[in-house]
Order: sequence, then structure tokens, then C-alpha cells
Amino acid sequence: MAEKPIQEQFGQRVMDAFSEFARADEKSVDDLIKGDFSHVQDVDLRRALAQVYYGVRWIYKLGLALLVKDEERAAHIRAQLVDYGSVCEGLLSHCVAVAIKRGKTKGTGWQYSDPDYMKKPLTWNTKAPEGAIGRQSFWWLVRIAHAFAIVNASTERDLQWVRDQRNSVHLRQRATIGNTAYLNQSKRAYETTREVIRQTKVWIASL
Repeated sequence: MAEKPIQEQFGQRVMDAFSEFARADEKSVDDLIKGDFSHVQDVDLRRALAQVYYGVRWIYKLGLALLVKDEERAAHIRAQLVDYGSVCEGLLSHCVAVAIKRGKTKGTGWQYSDPDYMKKPLTWNTKAPEGAIGRQSFWWLVRIAHAFAIVNASTERDLQWVRDQRNSVHLRQRATIGNTAYLNQSKRAYETTREVIRQTKVWIASL
């Protein structure tokens, strides 16, 4: 069998090098399932969270490997903000559902779509609350997760920041933020996600 042209061999080695760098020091999806997300009882959700988290770390590492800047860097970080938000939202959804199922709720805010003003009452199936939870906003999840003591006040503030960044990620104002701000956003979103993983693990273990 004829050997591949040198250009093709070179291209493959470059791609392999990028892939190896992106995977270095990062947990695999299976490792994340067994470790970081082991406290999520829903098997399908646990795998989905691990896959999204692995993917966002992959995007981050590729951005480093490719030395992206300007519009390319902004695109990479926009994707990270969206996926970090999704991981946090998934973890909070699961924990709020567990709290309702096990009678670990606190206060009455969770019974309303507008918990601050006790408006728009919700009808709950406490044995299977996931459907109703899925119709609530990220803001509601963060608010109720704090009320249930799943996350602390500092993390609640950081989560609302992540929510705001994710919701406004495609607005025109994003173009004027600048490179340094983008990098700080990525770092803060990552640290918030790590803290949500830690606090939800502690909360589940305490039940």
C-alpha cells in the first residue's frame, strides 16, 4: 500500500498534536461521570452533563492551542459561557427536583413562578417534579436553589451573572467588551461552574 503524501502526513500529525494538547490534564467523559457528576442520580442527565462539560473544556483548550484572538477568541468564549450555563442549570434542576421529591424544600417561594412576590402559583407533582421544573427559568432555578440551601449566597450571585452573560451573549454590545473582559468572563464562568459542582455534591451527600 502506497505511503500517504508527506503533506497529508504532516497535516495529520498537526491535528493529532492539537487533539493531544486539548485532552491533556482533562478528565474523560467517563471519568466525569464517575467523579464530578457522580451525585446526579439521573443516568441520562449525568452523562449529558459530563459530555457538555468535557466539550466546553475541549473548546477552551483548543482556543489556547490555536492562540485565537479578537473575533475568534470571542466566539470561543461565547460558546463556553453558553455551555457552562447549561451545566449549572442542569445541576440545579436535578437538585431542586430531589429536594421536592424528598420533602427537603424550604420556604414557599418554590410554589410560585414569581417567588419574590408570591405570584403565579405552580401545580406540582411532588413525585415527578421534573416537568414543572423544566418550564421554569434559569433565574427561578438559581433563586430556589439558594432558598433550599443547595448553593450559598455568593454562588447565587455568580450564577445570576452567568445567566445574564448567557442570555446577552449574542447582543451587539458584546462586540465592544474587549479581549481582557472576555478572558475574565471565561475564568469566572469556569470557577462558578466548579463551585456549583462542589456545592451540589455536598448538598446531595448531606441528605
